[in-house]
Amino acid sequence: MRNDPSTEEQETLLRLFNEGRYRQAEPGAHAMTARFPLHGFGWKVLGVVMKQLGRSEGALEPLRKAVALMPTDADSHINLAVTLQELGRLSEAEAGFRSALGIRPDFAEAHYCLGNTLRDLGQTDEAEASYRQALRYQPDFVEAHSNLAYLLQQSGRLDEAEAGYRRVLKITPDDAESHYNLGVVLGERGLREEAMASCEKALEIKPDLVDARCNLASMLNEIGRPGEAIVQYRKALEDSPSLVPARLGISSTLSRIVPHWHVPMMNDRRRNNAYFAALKSAVTPNSEVFEIGTGSGLVAMMAAKLGAKRVTTCEAVALIAETAQRIVADNGYEQSIKVISKRSAEIHVGEDLPRKADILVAEIFSSELLGEQVLPSIEDAKRRLLAPQGLVIPSAGSIMIALFGGGELTRNVVVEDSFGFNLQRFNALISEKQVTARTDLKVQMLSDDVEAFRFEFQSDASFPGETRQLSIPITAPGRCYGIIQWIRLQMHENIRFENHPAETSPVSNWQHCTYVFAKPIDVKPGQVAMVSASHNRIVPWFCLDRIQDS
Repeated sequence: MRNDPSTEEQETLLRLFNEGRYRQAEPGAHAMTARFPLHGFGWKVLGVVMKQLGRSEGALEPLRKAVALMPTDADSHINLAVTLQELGRLSEAEAGFRSALGIRPDFAEAHYCLGNTLRDLGQTDEAEASYRQALRYQPDFVEAHSNLAYLLQQSGRLDEAEAGYRRVLKITPDDAESHYNLGVVLGERGLREEAMASCEKALEIKPDLVDARCNLASMLNEIGRPGEAIVQYRKALEDSPSLVPARLGISSTLSRIVPHWHVPMMNDRRRNNAYFAALKSAVTPNSEVFEIGTGSGLVAMMAAKLGAKRVTTCEAVALIAETAQRIVADNGYEQSIKVISKRSAEIHVGEDLPRKADILVAEIFSSELLGEQVLPSIEDAKRRLLAPQGLVIPSAGSIMIALFGGGELTRNVVVEDSFGFNLQRFNALISEKQVTARTDLKVQMLSDDVEAFRFEFQSDASFPGETRQLSIPITAPGRCYGIIQWIRLQMHENIRFENHPAETSPVSNWQHCTYVFAKPIDVKPGQVAMVSASHNRIVPWFCLDRIQDS
């Protein structure tokens, strides 16, 4: 009776394993261990097969028997150690790899696996040494080069990490993961163009490498190409629909290039009615209309609906312009409305506009009126793009202010007492100037409305910065918390829009700004607030100088 399996039996079992036919190999391995329990080969194959079939815990016993029966077989030691490593038993795995290396000091695979285990144990210096030993015995060991480069990258040794990834790519030029990792390192080194090229190469090789796609999208955002970034994020989601970085990337990118105020703007009935009424009183069948700030295309479609001969509208954000073009087509106005993805300063008569416009419409006003380059845009458009007798809608705009006191608004801009505790000191950390997110809150007005600045868009050619002092009579007693600011638009003739704080609204794209005093001040009729008012053509500012008796 034989004590050892025949060479033919061993070769048959080994062939099944090498061909990946693990389920067919398992019964043969079990049979061999039953017939030859003191021969290590059957136990060795059985343990590795069980591990390959996902039963790593069950594989430990046959792998331990293989080591016990073949104590000088380095492969058996490493098989057991790899399984222990996968099970998270790192200290035991480390001992196993060291046992393999005690038998074969030049065993590159064992040095590499020991490096992985030491890395997972947090022993990065020892892990680096093990990777380098693996490469000493096997210079073209791609995984060792790659893991060493990643270790160097994590420790901030970016030059060495870059060199490591480049060595990997010299050996395997089509390794998409290494192109991506190289891109990450180059990005961390500030070499953005090279980093993007590496990510693009990774995606050329492996289009579904979502990490590379998200990294490329992030860099596109950084260089001001958000539309292309969104395209990349969306492609990543096609391959991995639940990928959080891609969904977060799209959300954060859209919030920057398409702020949420676009939604209430489209749903702000009072604003929409004001624009429509102004256009209705101005548009004729021969009107050439030019609009600055397409947005959703709503105002342009109003002008087209009212019978304008032609409407040209420009939008600086390419993604918004593309969407507006589709909305225009959805509503059947693609023949009468031309959407141009440019800033108004880049529009030229004879190229973008067939002739100078009869009506210039601007809807780029911010909550402070002046944001988004309103004044320079209107000055430029009037000078180059509007016919001499052309109309401007709105024809004028005003920055309005008043003193405000208690009410619901106050509890959203300052804190005094809460739950019986005095929290007023926290106000020192709150910005003096705040844009209030809600327009549905009641507020106590302690003075009449004051027109701090007025801009005659129709008649004036330029709008220089201004500074002035305003005397604001107190009209009601109360505790004054600061100055509230809003806007008034003279749309056309007797048509006016104003988002007055006393007129609450559940939907409004233009919000109120508050300039909060360091401490509230008790005021009463008969007193006057002396306020310094200024604007630099982009931002207005208001400061209380003093409260004095009239």
